[in-house]
Amino acid sequence: MTDRDDVLIVGGGLVGASLACALAPLGLRITVVESIPFDDDTQPSFDERTIAITWSSRRVFEAIGLWEEIACDAHSIRSIHVSDRGHAGIVRLHCSLINTEALGYVIPTRSIGQALVKRLQKFSSIRYLTPVNAINLEITDDAAVVDCEGVSSPLSASLLVIADGGRSPLGPKAGIAKTEKRYPQSALVAIVDTDRKHSGMAFERFTRHGPIALLPFGKSRFALAWTLPTRQAQLHAQLPISEFLARLQRDFGERAGFFEQVGKRSVYPLRWASVMPPSARRTVLVGNAAHEVHPVAGQGFNLGLRDAAELAESIACTAEKGQDIGHSAVVDHYARSRQQQTQRVLAFTDGLVRLFSAATPGVGLLRSAGLNAVELFPPVKRLLLRRTAGLSGRQPRLARGLPLVTHRDSV
Repeated sequence: MTDRDDVLIVGGGLVGASLACALAPLGLRITVVESIPFDDDTQPSFDERTIAITWSSRRVFEAIGLWEEIACDAHSIRSIHVSDRGHAGIVRLHCSLINTEALGYVIPTRSIGQALVKRLQKFSSIRYLTPVNAINLEITDDAAVVDCEGVSSPLSASLLVIADGGRSPLGPKAGIAKTEKRYPQSALVAIVDTDRKHSGMAFERFTRHGPIALLPFGKSRFALAWTLPTRQAQLHAQLPISEFLARLQRDFGERAGFFEQVGKRSVYPLRWASVMPPSARRTVLVGNAAHEVHPVAGQGFNLGLRDAAELAESIACTAEKGQDIGHSAVVDHYARSRQQQTQRVLAFTDGLVRLFSAATPGVGLLRSAGLNAVELFPPVKRLLLRRTAGLSGRQPRLARGLPLVTHRDSV
């Protein structure tokens, strides 16, 4: 067996790599294992998708020294227009209500992945092993021991962080049960061009088939996330461009102008999943390994990045005291700190899907009344915006834009 690390992160995608970057200044011995090399076309951190990050997530990236590497590829979301197709209610949200320069940003996944790899390579205390598959797990009194394909001997660490996505094989091996359900929908994603400049406005348009999100991605370009019944999504992805644009125009309307072109179309199945607590002995889960949410509010990656920020703070505090960072006090503190926000986001996104897909007579009128009520009361809009931007509740140091320095707060 190799010498024991302080932290072993299984999964070197966006959340796992962000955690490693956050921990790097602490001088801990960290190993990150990833099954897919970053120069592989199938690496999900290098694919064609875009990610909407919140203002809070921007501050995390600033704190870990990543923001200036990706800012040139970031497209600001300054306002959001929310509407319900076929009904009168609307809500308009603007960043000025919470005194930020943007509500969030749209960034190519590839840009973030490349910046993370570049950053990780600067730290001699971090080993990044790929392609390596974690296949088995054993927990002892003082270490988590992981057997891997691609490494000659087991890897061990005081703390194991499972960050290898929603299909993680290690979570069940650690005795962590997952509650999950598959939505009868999939997300069709693409880049679309319109004939109108958007000025940083995003759109969330609820339709009878599912929500359509348009996120600013250039002067007159949007990142499209169109939720449809799975079979329809697959069929729409194969339509001729002119027919696809016509159907999108029909379902969305003309609020964003007229759709003129669409790029590569991809379809991704949608799931809801949660583990509670996201921990076991000497083991914690972060990102999609711990939770999967519907993309209706764009919170999935941001929730995972908040996991990383919260865990990094707990580890930093414990390491400063010279204590065991895999001790149950650290693991339990992380689980407690994440439970409330995670459950709130899961309930909120699932509730939106249920509310705006309900076809019961009269529900449409109630939705319109609710949207108009939010539009008319700035305090309610401000509360909604703070949650959307990731600014509600307790903010870990990184989410406040502060470097992860050690301090004397107790875990």
